Parts: sequence; structure tokens; C-alpha cells
Amino acid sequence: MLLAAILIGFSFSSMVDGASRADADALLLAGRYRDAALAYLSLLRISPDDPDLLDGAGRSMMGLAAPERAIPYFERETVLQPLRWEASQWLSEAYMAAGRFQDAQQLLTRMTTDDPSDGRLWSQLGILFYRTGYYAAAVEALDRALAVDKGLDAPAERNRGEVFRAIALVESGASAEAAKVVPALLARPENGGRLDLLLIDVRLLYETGDYAAAMRQSDRALAAAPQNAAVHFWRALLFQQSGETARAISEAEHARDLDAASPAPRGLLVRLYRRTGREDDAAREAAWLRMHESAGGPGRP
Repeated sequence: MLLAAILIGFSFSSMVDGASRADADALLLAGRYRDAALAYLSLLRISPDDPDLLDGAGRSMMGLAAPERAIPYFERETVLQPLRWEASQWLSEAYMAAGRFQDAQQLLTRMTTDDPSDGRLWSQLGILFYRTGYYAAAVEALDRALAVDKGLDAPAERNRGEVFRAIALVESGASAEAAKVVPALLARPENGGRLDLLLIDVRLLYETGDYAAAMRQSDRALAAAPQNAAVHFWRALLFQQSGETARAISEAEHARDLDAASPAPRGLLVRLYRRTGREDDAAREAAWLRMHESAGGPGRP
């Protein structure tokens, strides 16, 4: 039943016939995820309970951005090899990518209880809390990740944890603490063009009234992601603060057009249109906001 379910959507007529385990591993390492998946599936027909083949198949599916198809492989692998940490980590990532956050939280909570000294587990749990909006819990878990005995020793892992922690600090209301660490994080070469961190810095600078520095950071964010709605929304706010209403309107309209479901740029446009006497345009945006609110749409900061 398991094998039949996870093979759905793949044509065996195009399978890599006669592929060996080494061939499948080489395909995965080379990033040829579809070919690797087909090779692993072929091998699993002969050895359906081989943990290494299940692991390779799951990772291939993750490479194909198919977490729902990856989950049965990792679940079976963790049953066969319950002490294999990497399988449980991959399973938690697949759960998160598939939007199965409760399953991911249950798994990671159990794993951190079993081994509270493993920073990688706490980091994964912290990122899960971040993605589900529990920012204070995310900060707590990421603090544990950065401090426990088996911490995040690899530079890339530690940087990832520190970045998510900084953003979670802002979202949880600890902006002053975040402001102490964000500039140093942005000074690292690997973070210089990281959009989420740049936007957090724009927000921090805006909140403290340093609009000139915030605009400079928004220029960097614009260069990194010229079609990102949040970038244009923050630039609209900054132009509004500097009294450049026409430019503020242009940026807010751009943000609205890039993310038509967001109420934030429309709320700003209502104020800007009214300031410039464009009452018909303001009324149109206000009507959209009333419909959005009556439909129970989520607000955005």
C-alpha cells in the first residue's frame, strides 16, 4: 500500500532501468532529482524496506518540491531506523514544507525532549514557531539552539539561527534588542542581499525615526527584490514621511498591484488620496477595505 501510494504520478516507462544504488546516489548528488527519484523507486520495488533507499527517495522528492510525496518515505525510514537523527530532521522539514505544522511540532517537541542538548533540533523547532507566528516561542527555542552543548557549530547553521532569531525578536516586540544584532548580521557577506533581514532593518530604522538610513536600506532591498510588494510598501511609508506624496502614492500603488490581496497598501492609499484631493480613488480603496474586513480577510502590518 505504501509503495503504491508514493509511486503515483511517476511513469515507469521513463524510469532509469537497471540503475544501481551508486547511480541513484550520484544523480541525487548532482541535483538531477527526477532521475534520482525514478532510480530510487526502481530499487525500492526490489527492496521496499531499505532505509537508505527510502532516505534517497525522500530527499529526491524534496528536491522536486514535492514534500507530500517525500513524507511517506521519511515516515517509513524513521520507523525502520528510529535513532537516525537525519531522517527525523528531514521528516520535520517535509511536514513544514507541506504545511503540516502540528505534525512537525509534535515530532520536534518529542525530539527536543529526548535530546535537549541538540542545537539543530531547537533551531528547527524555533524556525517552525517563527513560520507559524509564535515569535516569542521562536526566540526562546533559537536561544536554546545557540547555547546548548551540541550547538549550531557550522557557520551556515549558526547564521541561519541568528537571522531567524533577530527577525523573531522584532515580531515579538523586542525591537531594541534586535537593533543591537541586525547591523552585524547584515555586515556578513552571506546576508548582504537577504531581503527579510533588510526589511527588518528598514522597519527598525523607521520605528526609531531614522528615515534617511531606512531609505538607504530600502534601496538595497529594492535592488535585491524589485518586484516585492513589501519593499514598495515600506518605500511608500518613507516617502510619506519625507513629504514626497506623489512618490509615496506611486510606491503604494505598486505595492497594491504586486499584492492585490493585501490591505496595507490600500489603507495607506486611502490616506494619501484624501490628502491630495483624490476622493473618488480614496472611496474605491475604502470600499475594498470594507469588503475585505466583512469577508474576514487577514490584516497585514
